[in-house]
Amino acid sequence: MRSVSDATHRVTAPASRKRMIPMTEPPAAVAASPVVRPSFLALRDRPEAIHRLRTFVGAAVFGLPYAVDEIELVAGEIVTNAIRAVRTLGRLPKDVWPIGIEMTATPRYVHLAVTDLDHRPIAARDAGGLLAEQGRGLHIVDHLAVARWITYAEHGKTVHVVIAAPGITLAPAELQRIREAR
Repeated sequence: MRSVSDATHRVTAPASRKRMIPMTEPPAAVAASPVVRPSFLALRDRPEAIHRLRTFVGAAVFGLPYAVDEIELVAGEIVTNAIRAVRTLGRLPKDVWPIGIEMTATPRYVHLAVTDLDHRPIAARDAGGLLAEQGRGLHIVDHLAVARWITYAEHGKTVHVVIAAPGITLAPAELQRIREAR
């Protein structure tokens, strides 16, 4: 996650995007846009889950100003972690769909919330750094997202990720509203 100087108290999209336009308020056309797309998908811990996820993500952001492959990459990393976590719980009944994805896509940001049944914290896997064969997923997520946080419940956890649209800067108050909406 990248942040602009502490003096401005703004959070921006990743530095990898070529052109950044800091904003504290959305342009009138974006602010007035009624496009808010809440979507939900339930998945099992099966190999075809990632393909279903990519189809879901592509449909949710269609027509909005996002690089679909970036949103798919972030979602895929978080869901892969959820699949690994669910598999540690052992065999689940066939009628249980242990992974839920909630996604809200707007012209300013995408909020992705992935819930799994494992209430344990995500294991830190920094051994080997960026050259390691595994354990780099959250580094990728943090590079592409402007915010990531985890909420815990008795029977699971939810990993939240916010990705800003290209050229959009989300103010801390806007990020706080996104957090509180969940």
